[in-house]
Amino acid sequence: MQSSFELVVCIASTALFDCSKSHRIWKCDGLDAYKRYQREHADQPLKPGVGFPLVQSLLQLNKVVDKPIIDIVLISRNDAVSGLRIINSIEFYKLSIERMSFTCGEEVTKYLSCWNCDLFLTTEEEQVRKVLAGGHPHSLQGIAAGLVCNIIPESIPVQPVTVATPVLPNVSSWPKDQVRIVFDGDGVLFLEEPQSADLKQPDQQSETISLAKGPMQTFALKLQNVRRALGENNEWRIRTFLVTASSGANTIRLINTLKEWGVDLDETHILSGLNKTPFLRVIDPAIFFDNSNEHSEAFLQFIPAVHIPSSRQTSRASIDDVVLTRSRHNTKSSTFNEDDFDESKSC
Repeated sequence: MQSSFELVVCIASTALFDCSKSHRIWKCDGLDAYKRYQREHADQPLKPGVGFPLVQSLLQLNKVVDKPIIDIVLISRNDAVSGLRIINSIEFYKLSIERMSFTCGEEVTKYLSCWNCDLFLTTEEEQVRKVLAGGHPHSLQGIAAGLVCNIIPESIPVQPVTVATPVLPNVSSWPKDQVRIVFDGDGVLFLEEPQSADLKQPDQQSETISLAKGPMQTFALKLQNVRRALGENNEWRIRTFLVTASSGANTIRLINTLKEWGVDLDETHILSGLNKTPFLRVIDPAIFFDNSNEHSEAFLQFIPAVHIPSSRQTSRASIDDVVLTRSRHNTKSSTFNEDDFDESKSC
């Protein structure tokens, strides 16, 4: 069945909200203790997670059109009763999320095609790889997926700045209600290619050969459909960026590829190995779709990011292997008073 929405985003509860405390209880004390904790705290809102700014800003776009053009679906492996805390958190933050799946431990990806999902955001790498592989038999093809990155803890030592750094513009220089989405190049918009000498110094013939489509190419096209649906007076509400560390020698091929696909990005930044962090801080995006591990600790202190795993990379740590921390981009509520939790405490 064809969706009536221009864009459908399915997001795991652990990507939308900060579930670090309840997750640790599950890891340390078991499933029963976890369920008991969730039910006892059903009326206590969860704090926003890394995916919260993107979801909140996308839902705001529905308010400037005659009918909703974006649908957000909450996906959770909780049972429905334990999921009451998630539902209450959605209501607390006034998020217009009406569609949900609670699978009581079952794999959630089997239902993505039922929701006509375009983008799936989760904290479990195995799920991301399954979706990007297309599923079997091809039930997940055409769905983009990404691993929501955990914000690097503030306790990580940072090298002192020894040189003068440019003053970054205040985020207010961007329109208040604009959704800014940043894509990496290789492994995100474009399929990764071997870094051979021929690619570093392309000839004129190779510049006419299009790059292969990456995992987020279809999603980028979907965003353009959303912009058109917003109407000419509201197109500015979505702004897209390409920030890639790729060599400038491939710039012509890259631009020709985007032109052939019909992907019209607002800004393109070819960094040729430079650190992405200063650019990302200026852009201040709702989300950054990233493939590279380079400089990750730097930008993850400031930027909500989604990692697109590569089949040629070693697996990144999953939610079970890292200490979850709260995003500095998370929305704060003066009425929220969850008890402090020592996330550094081991089981």
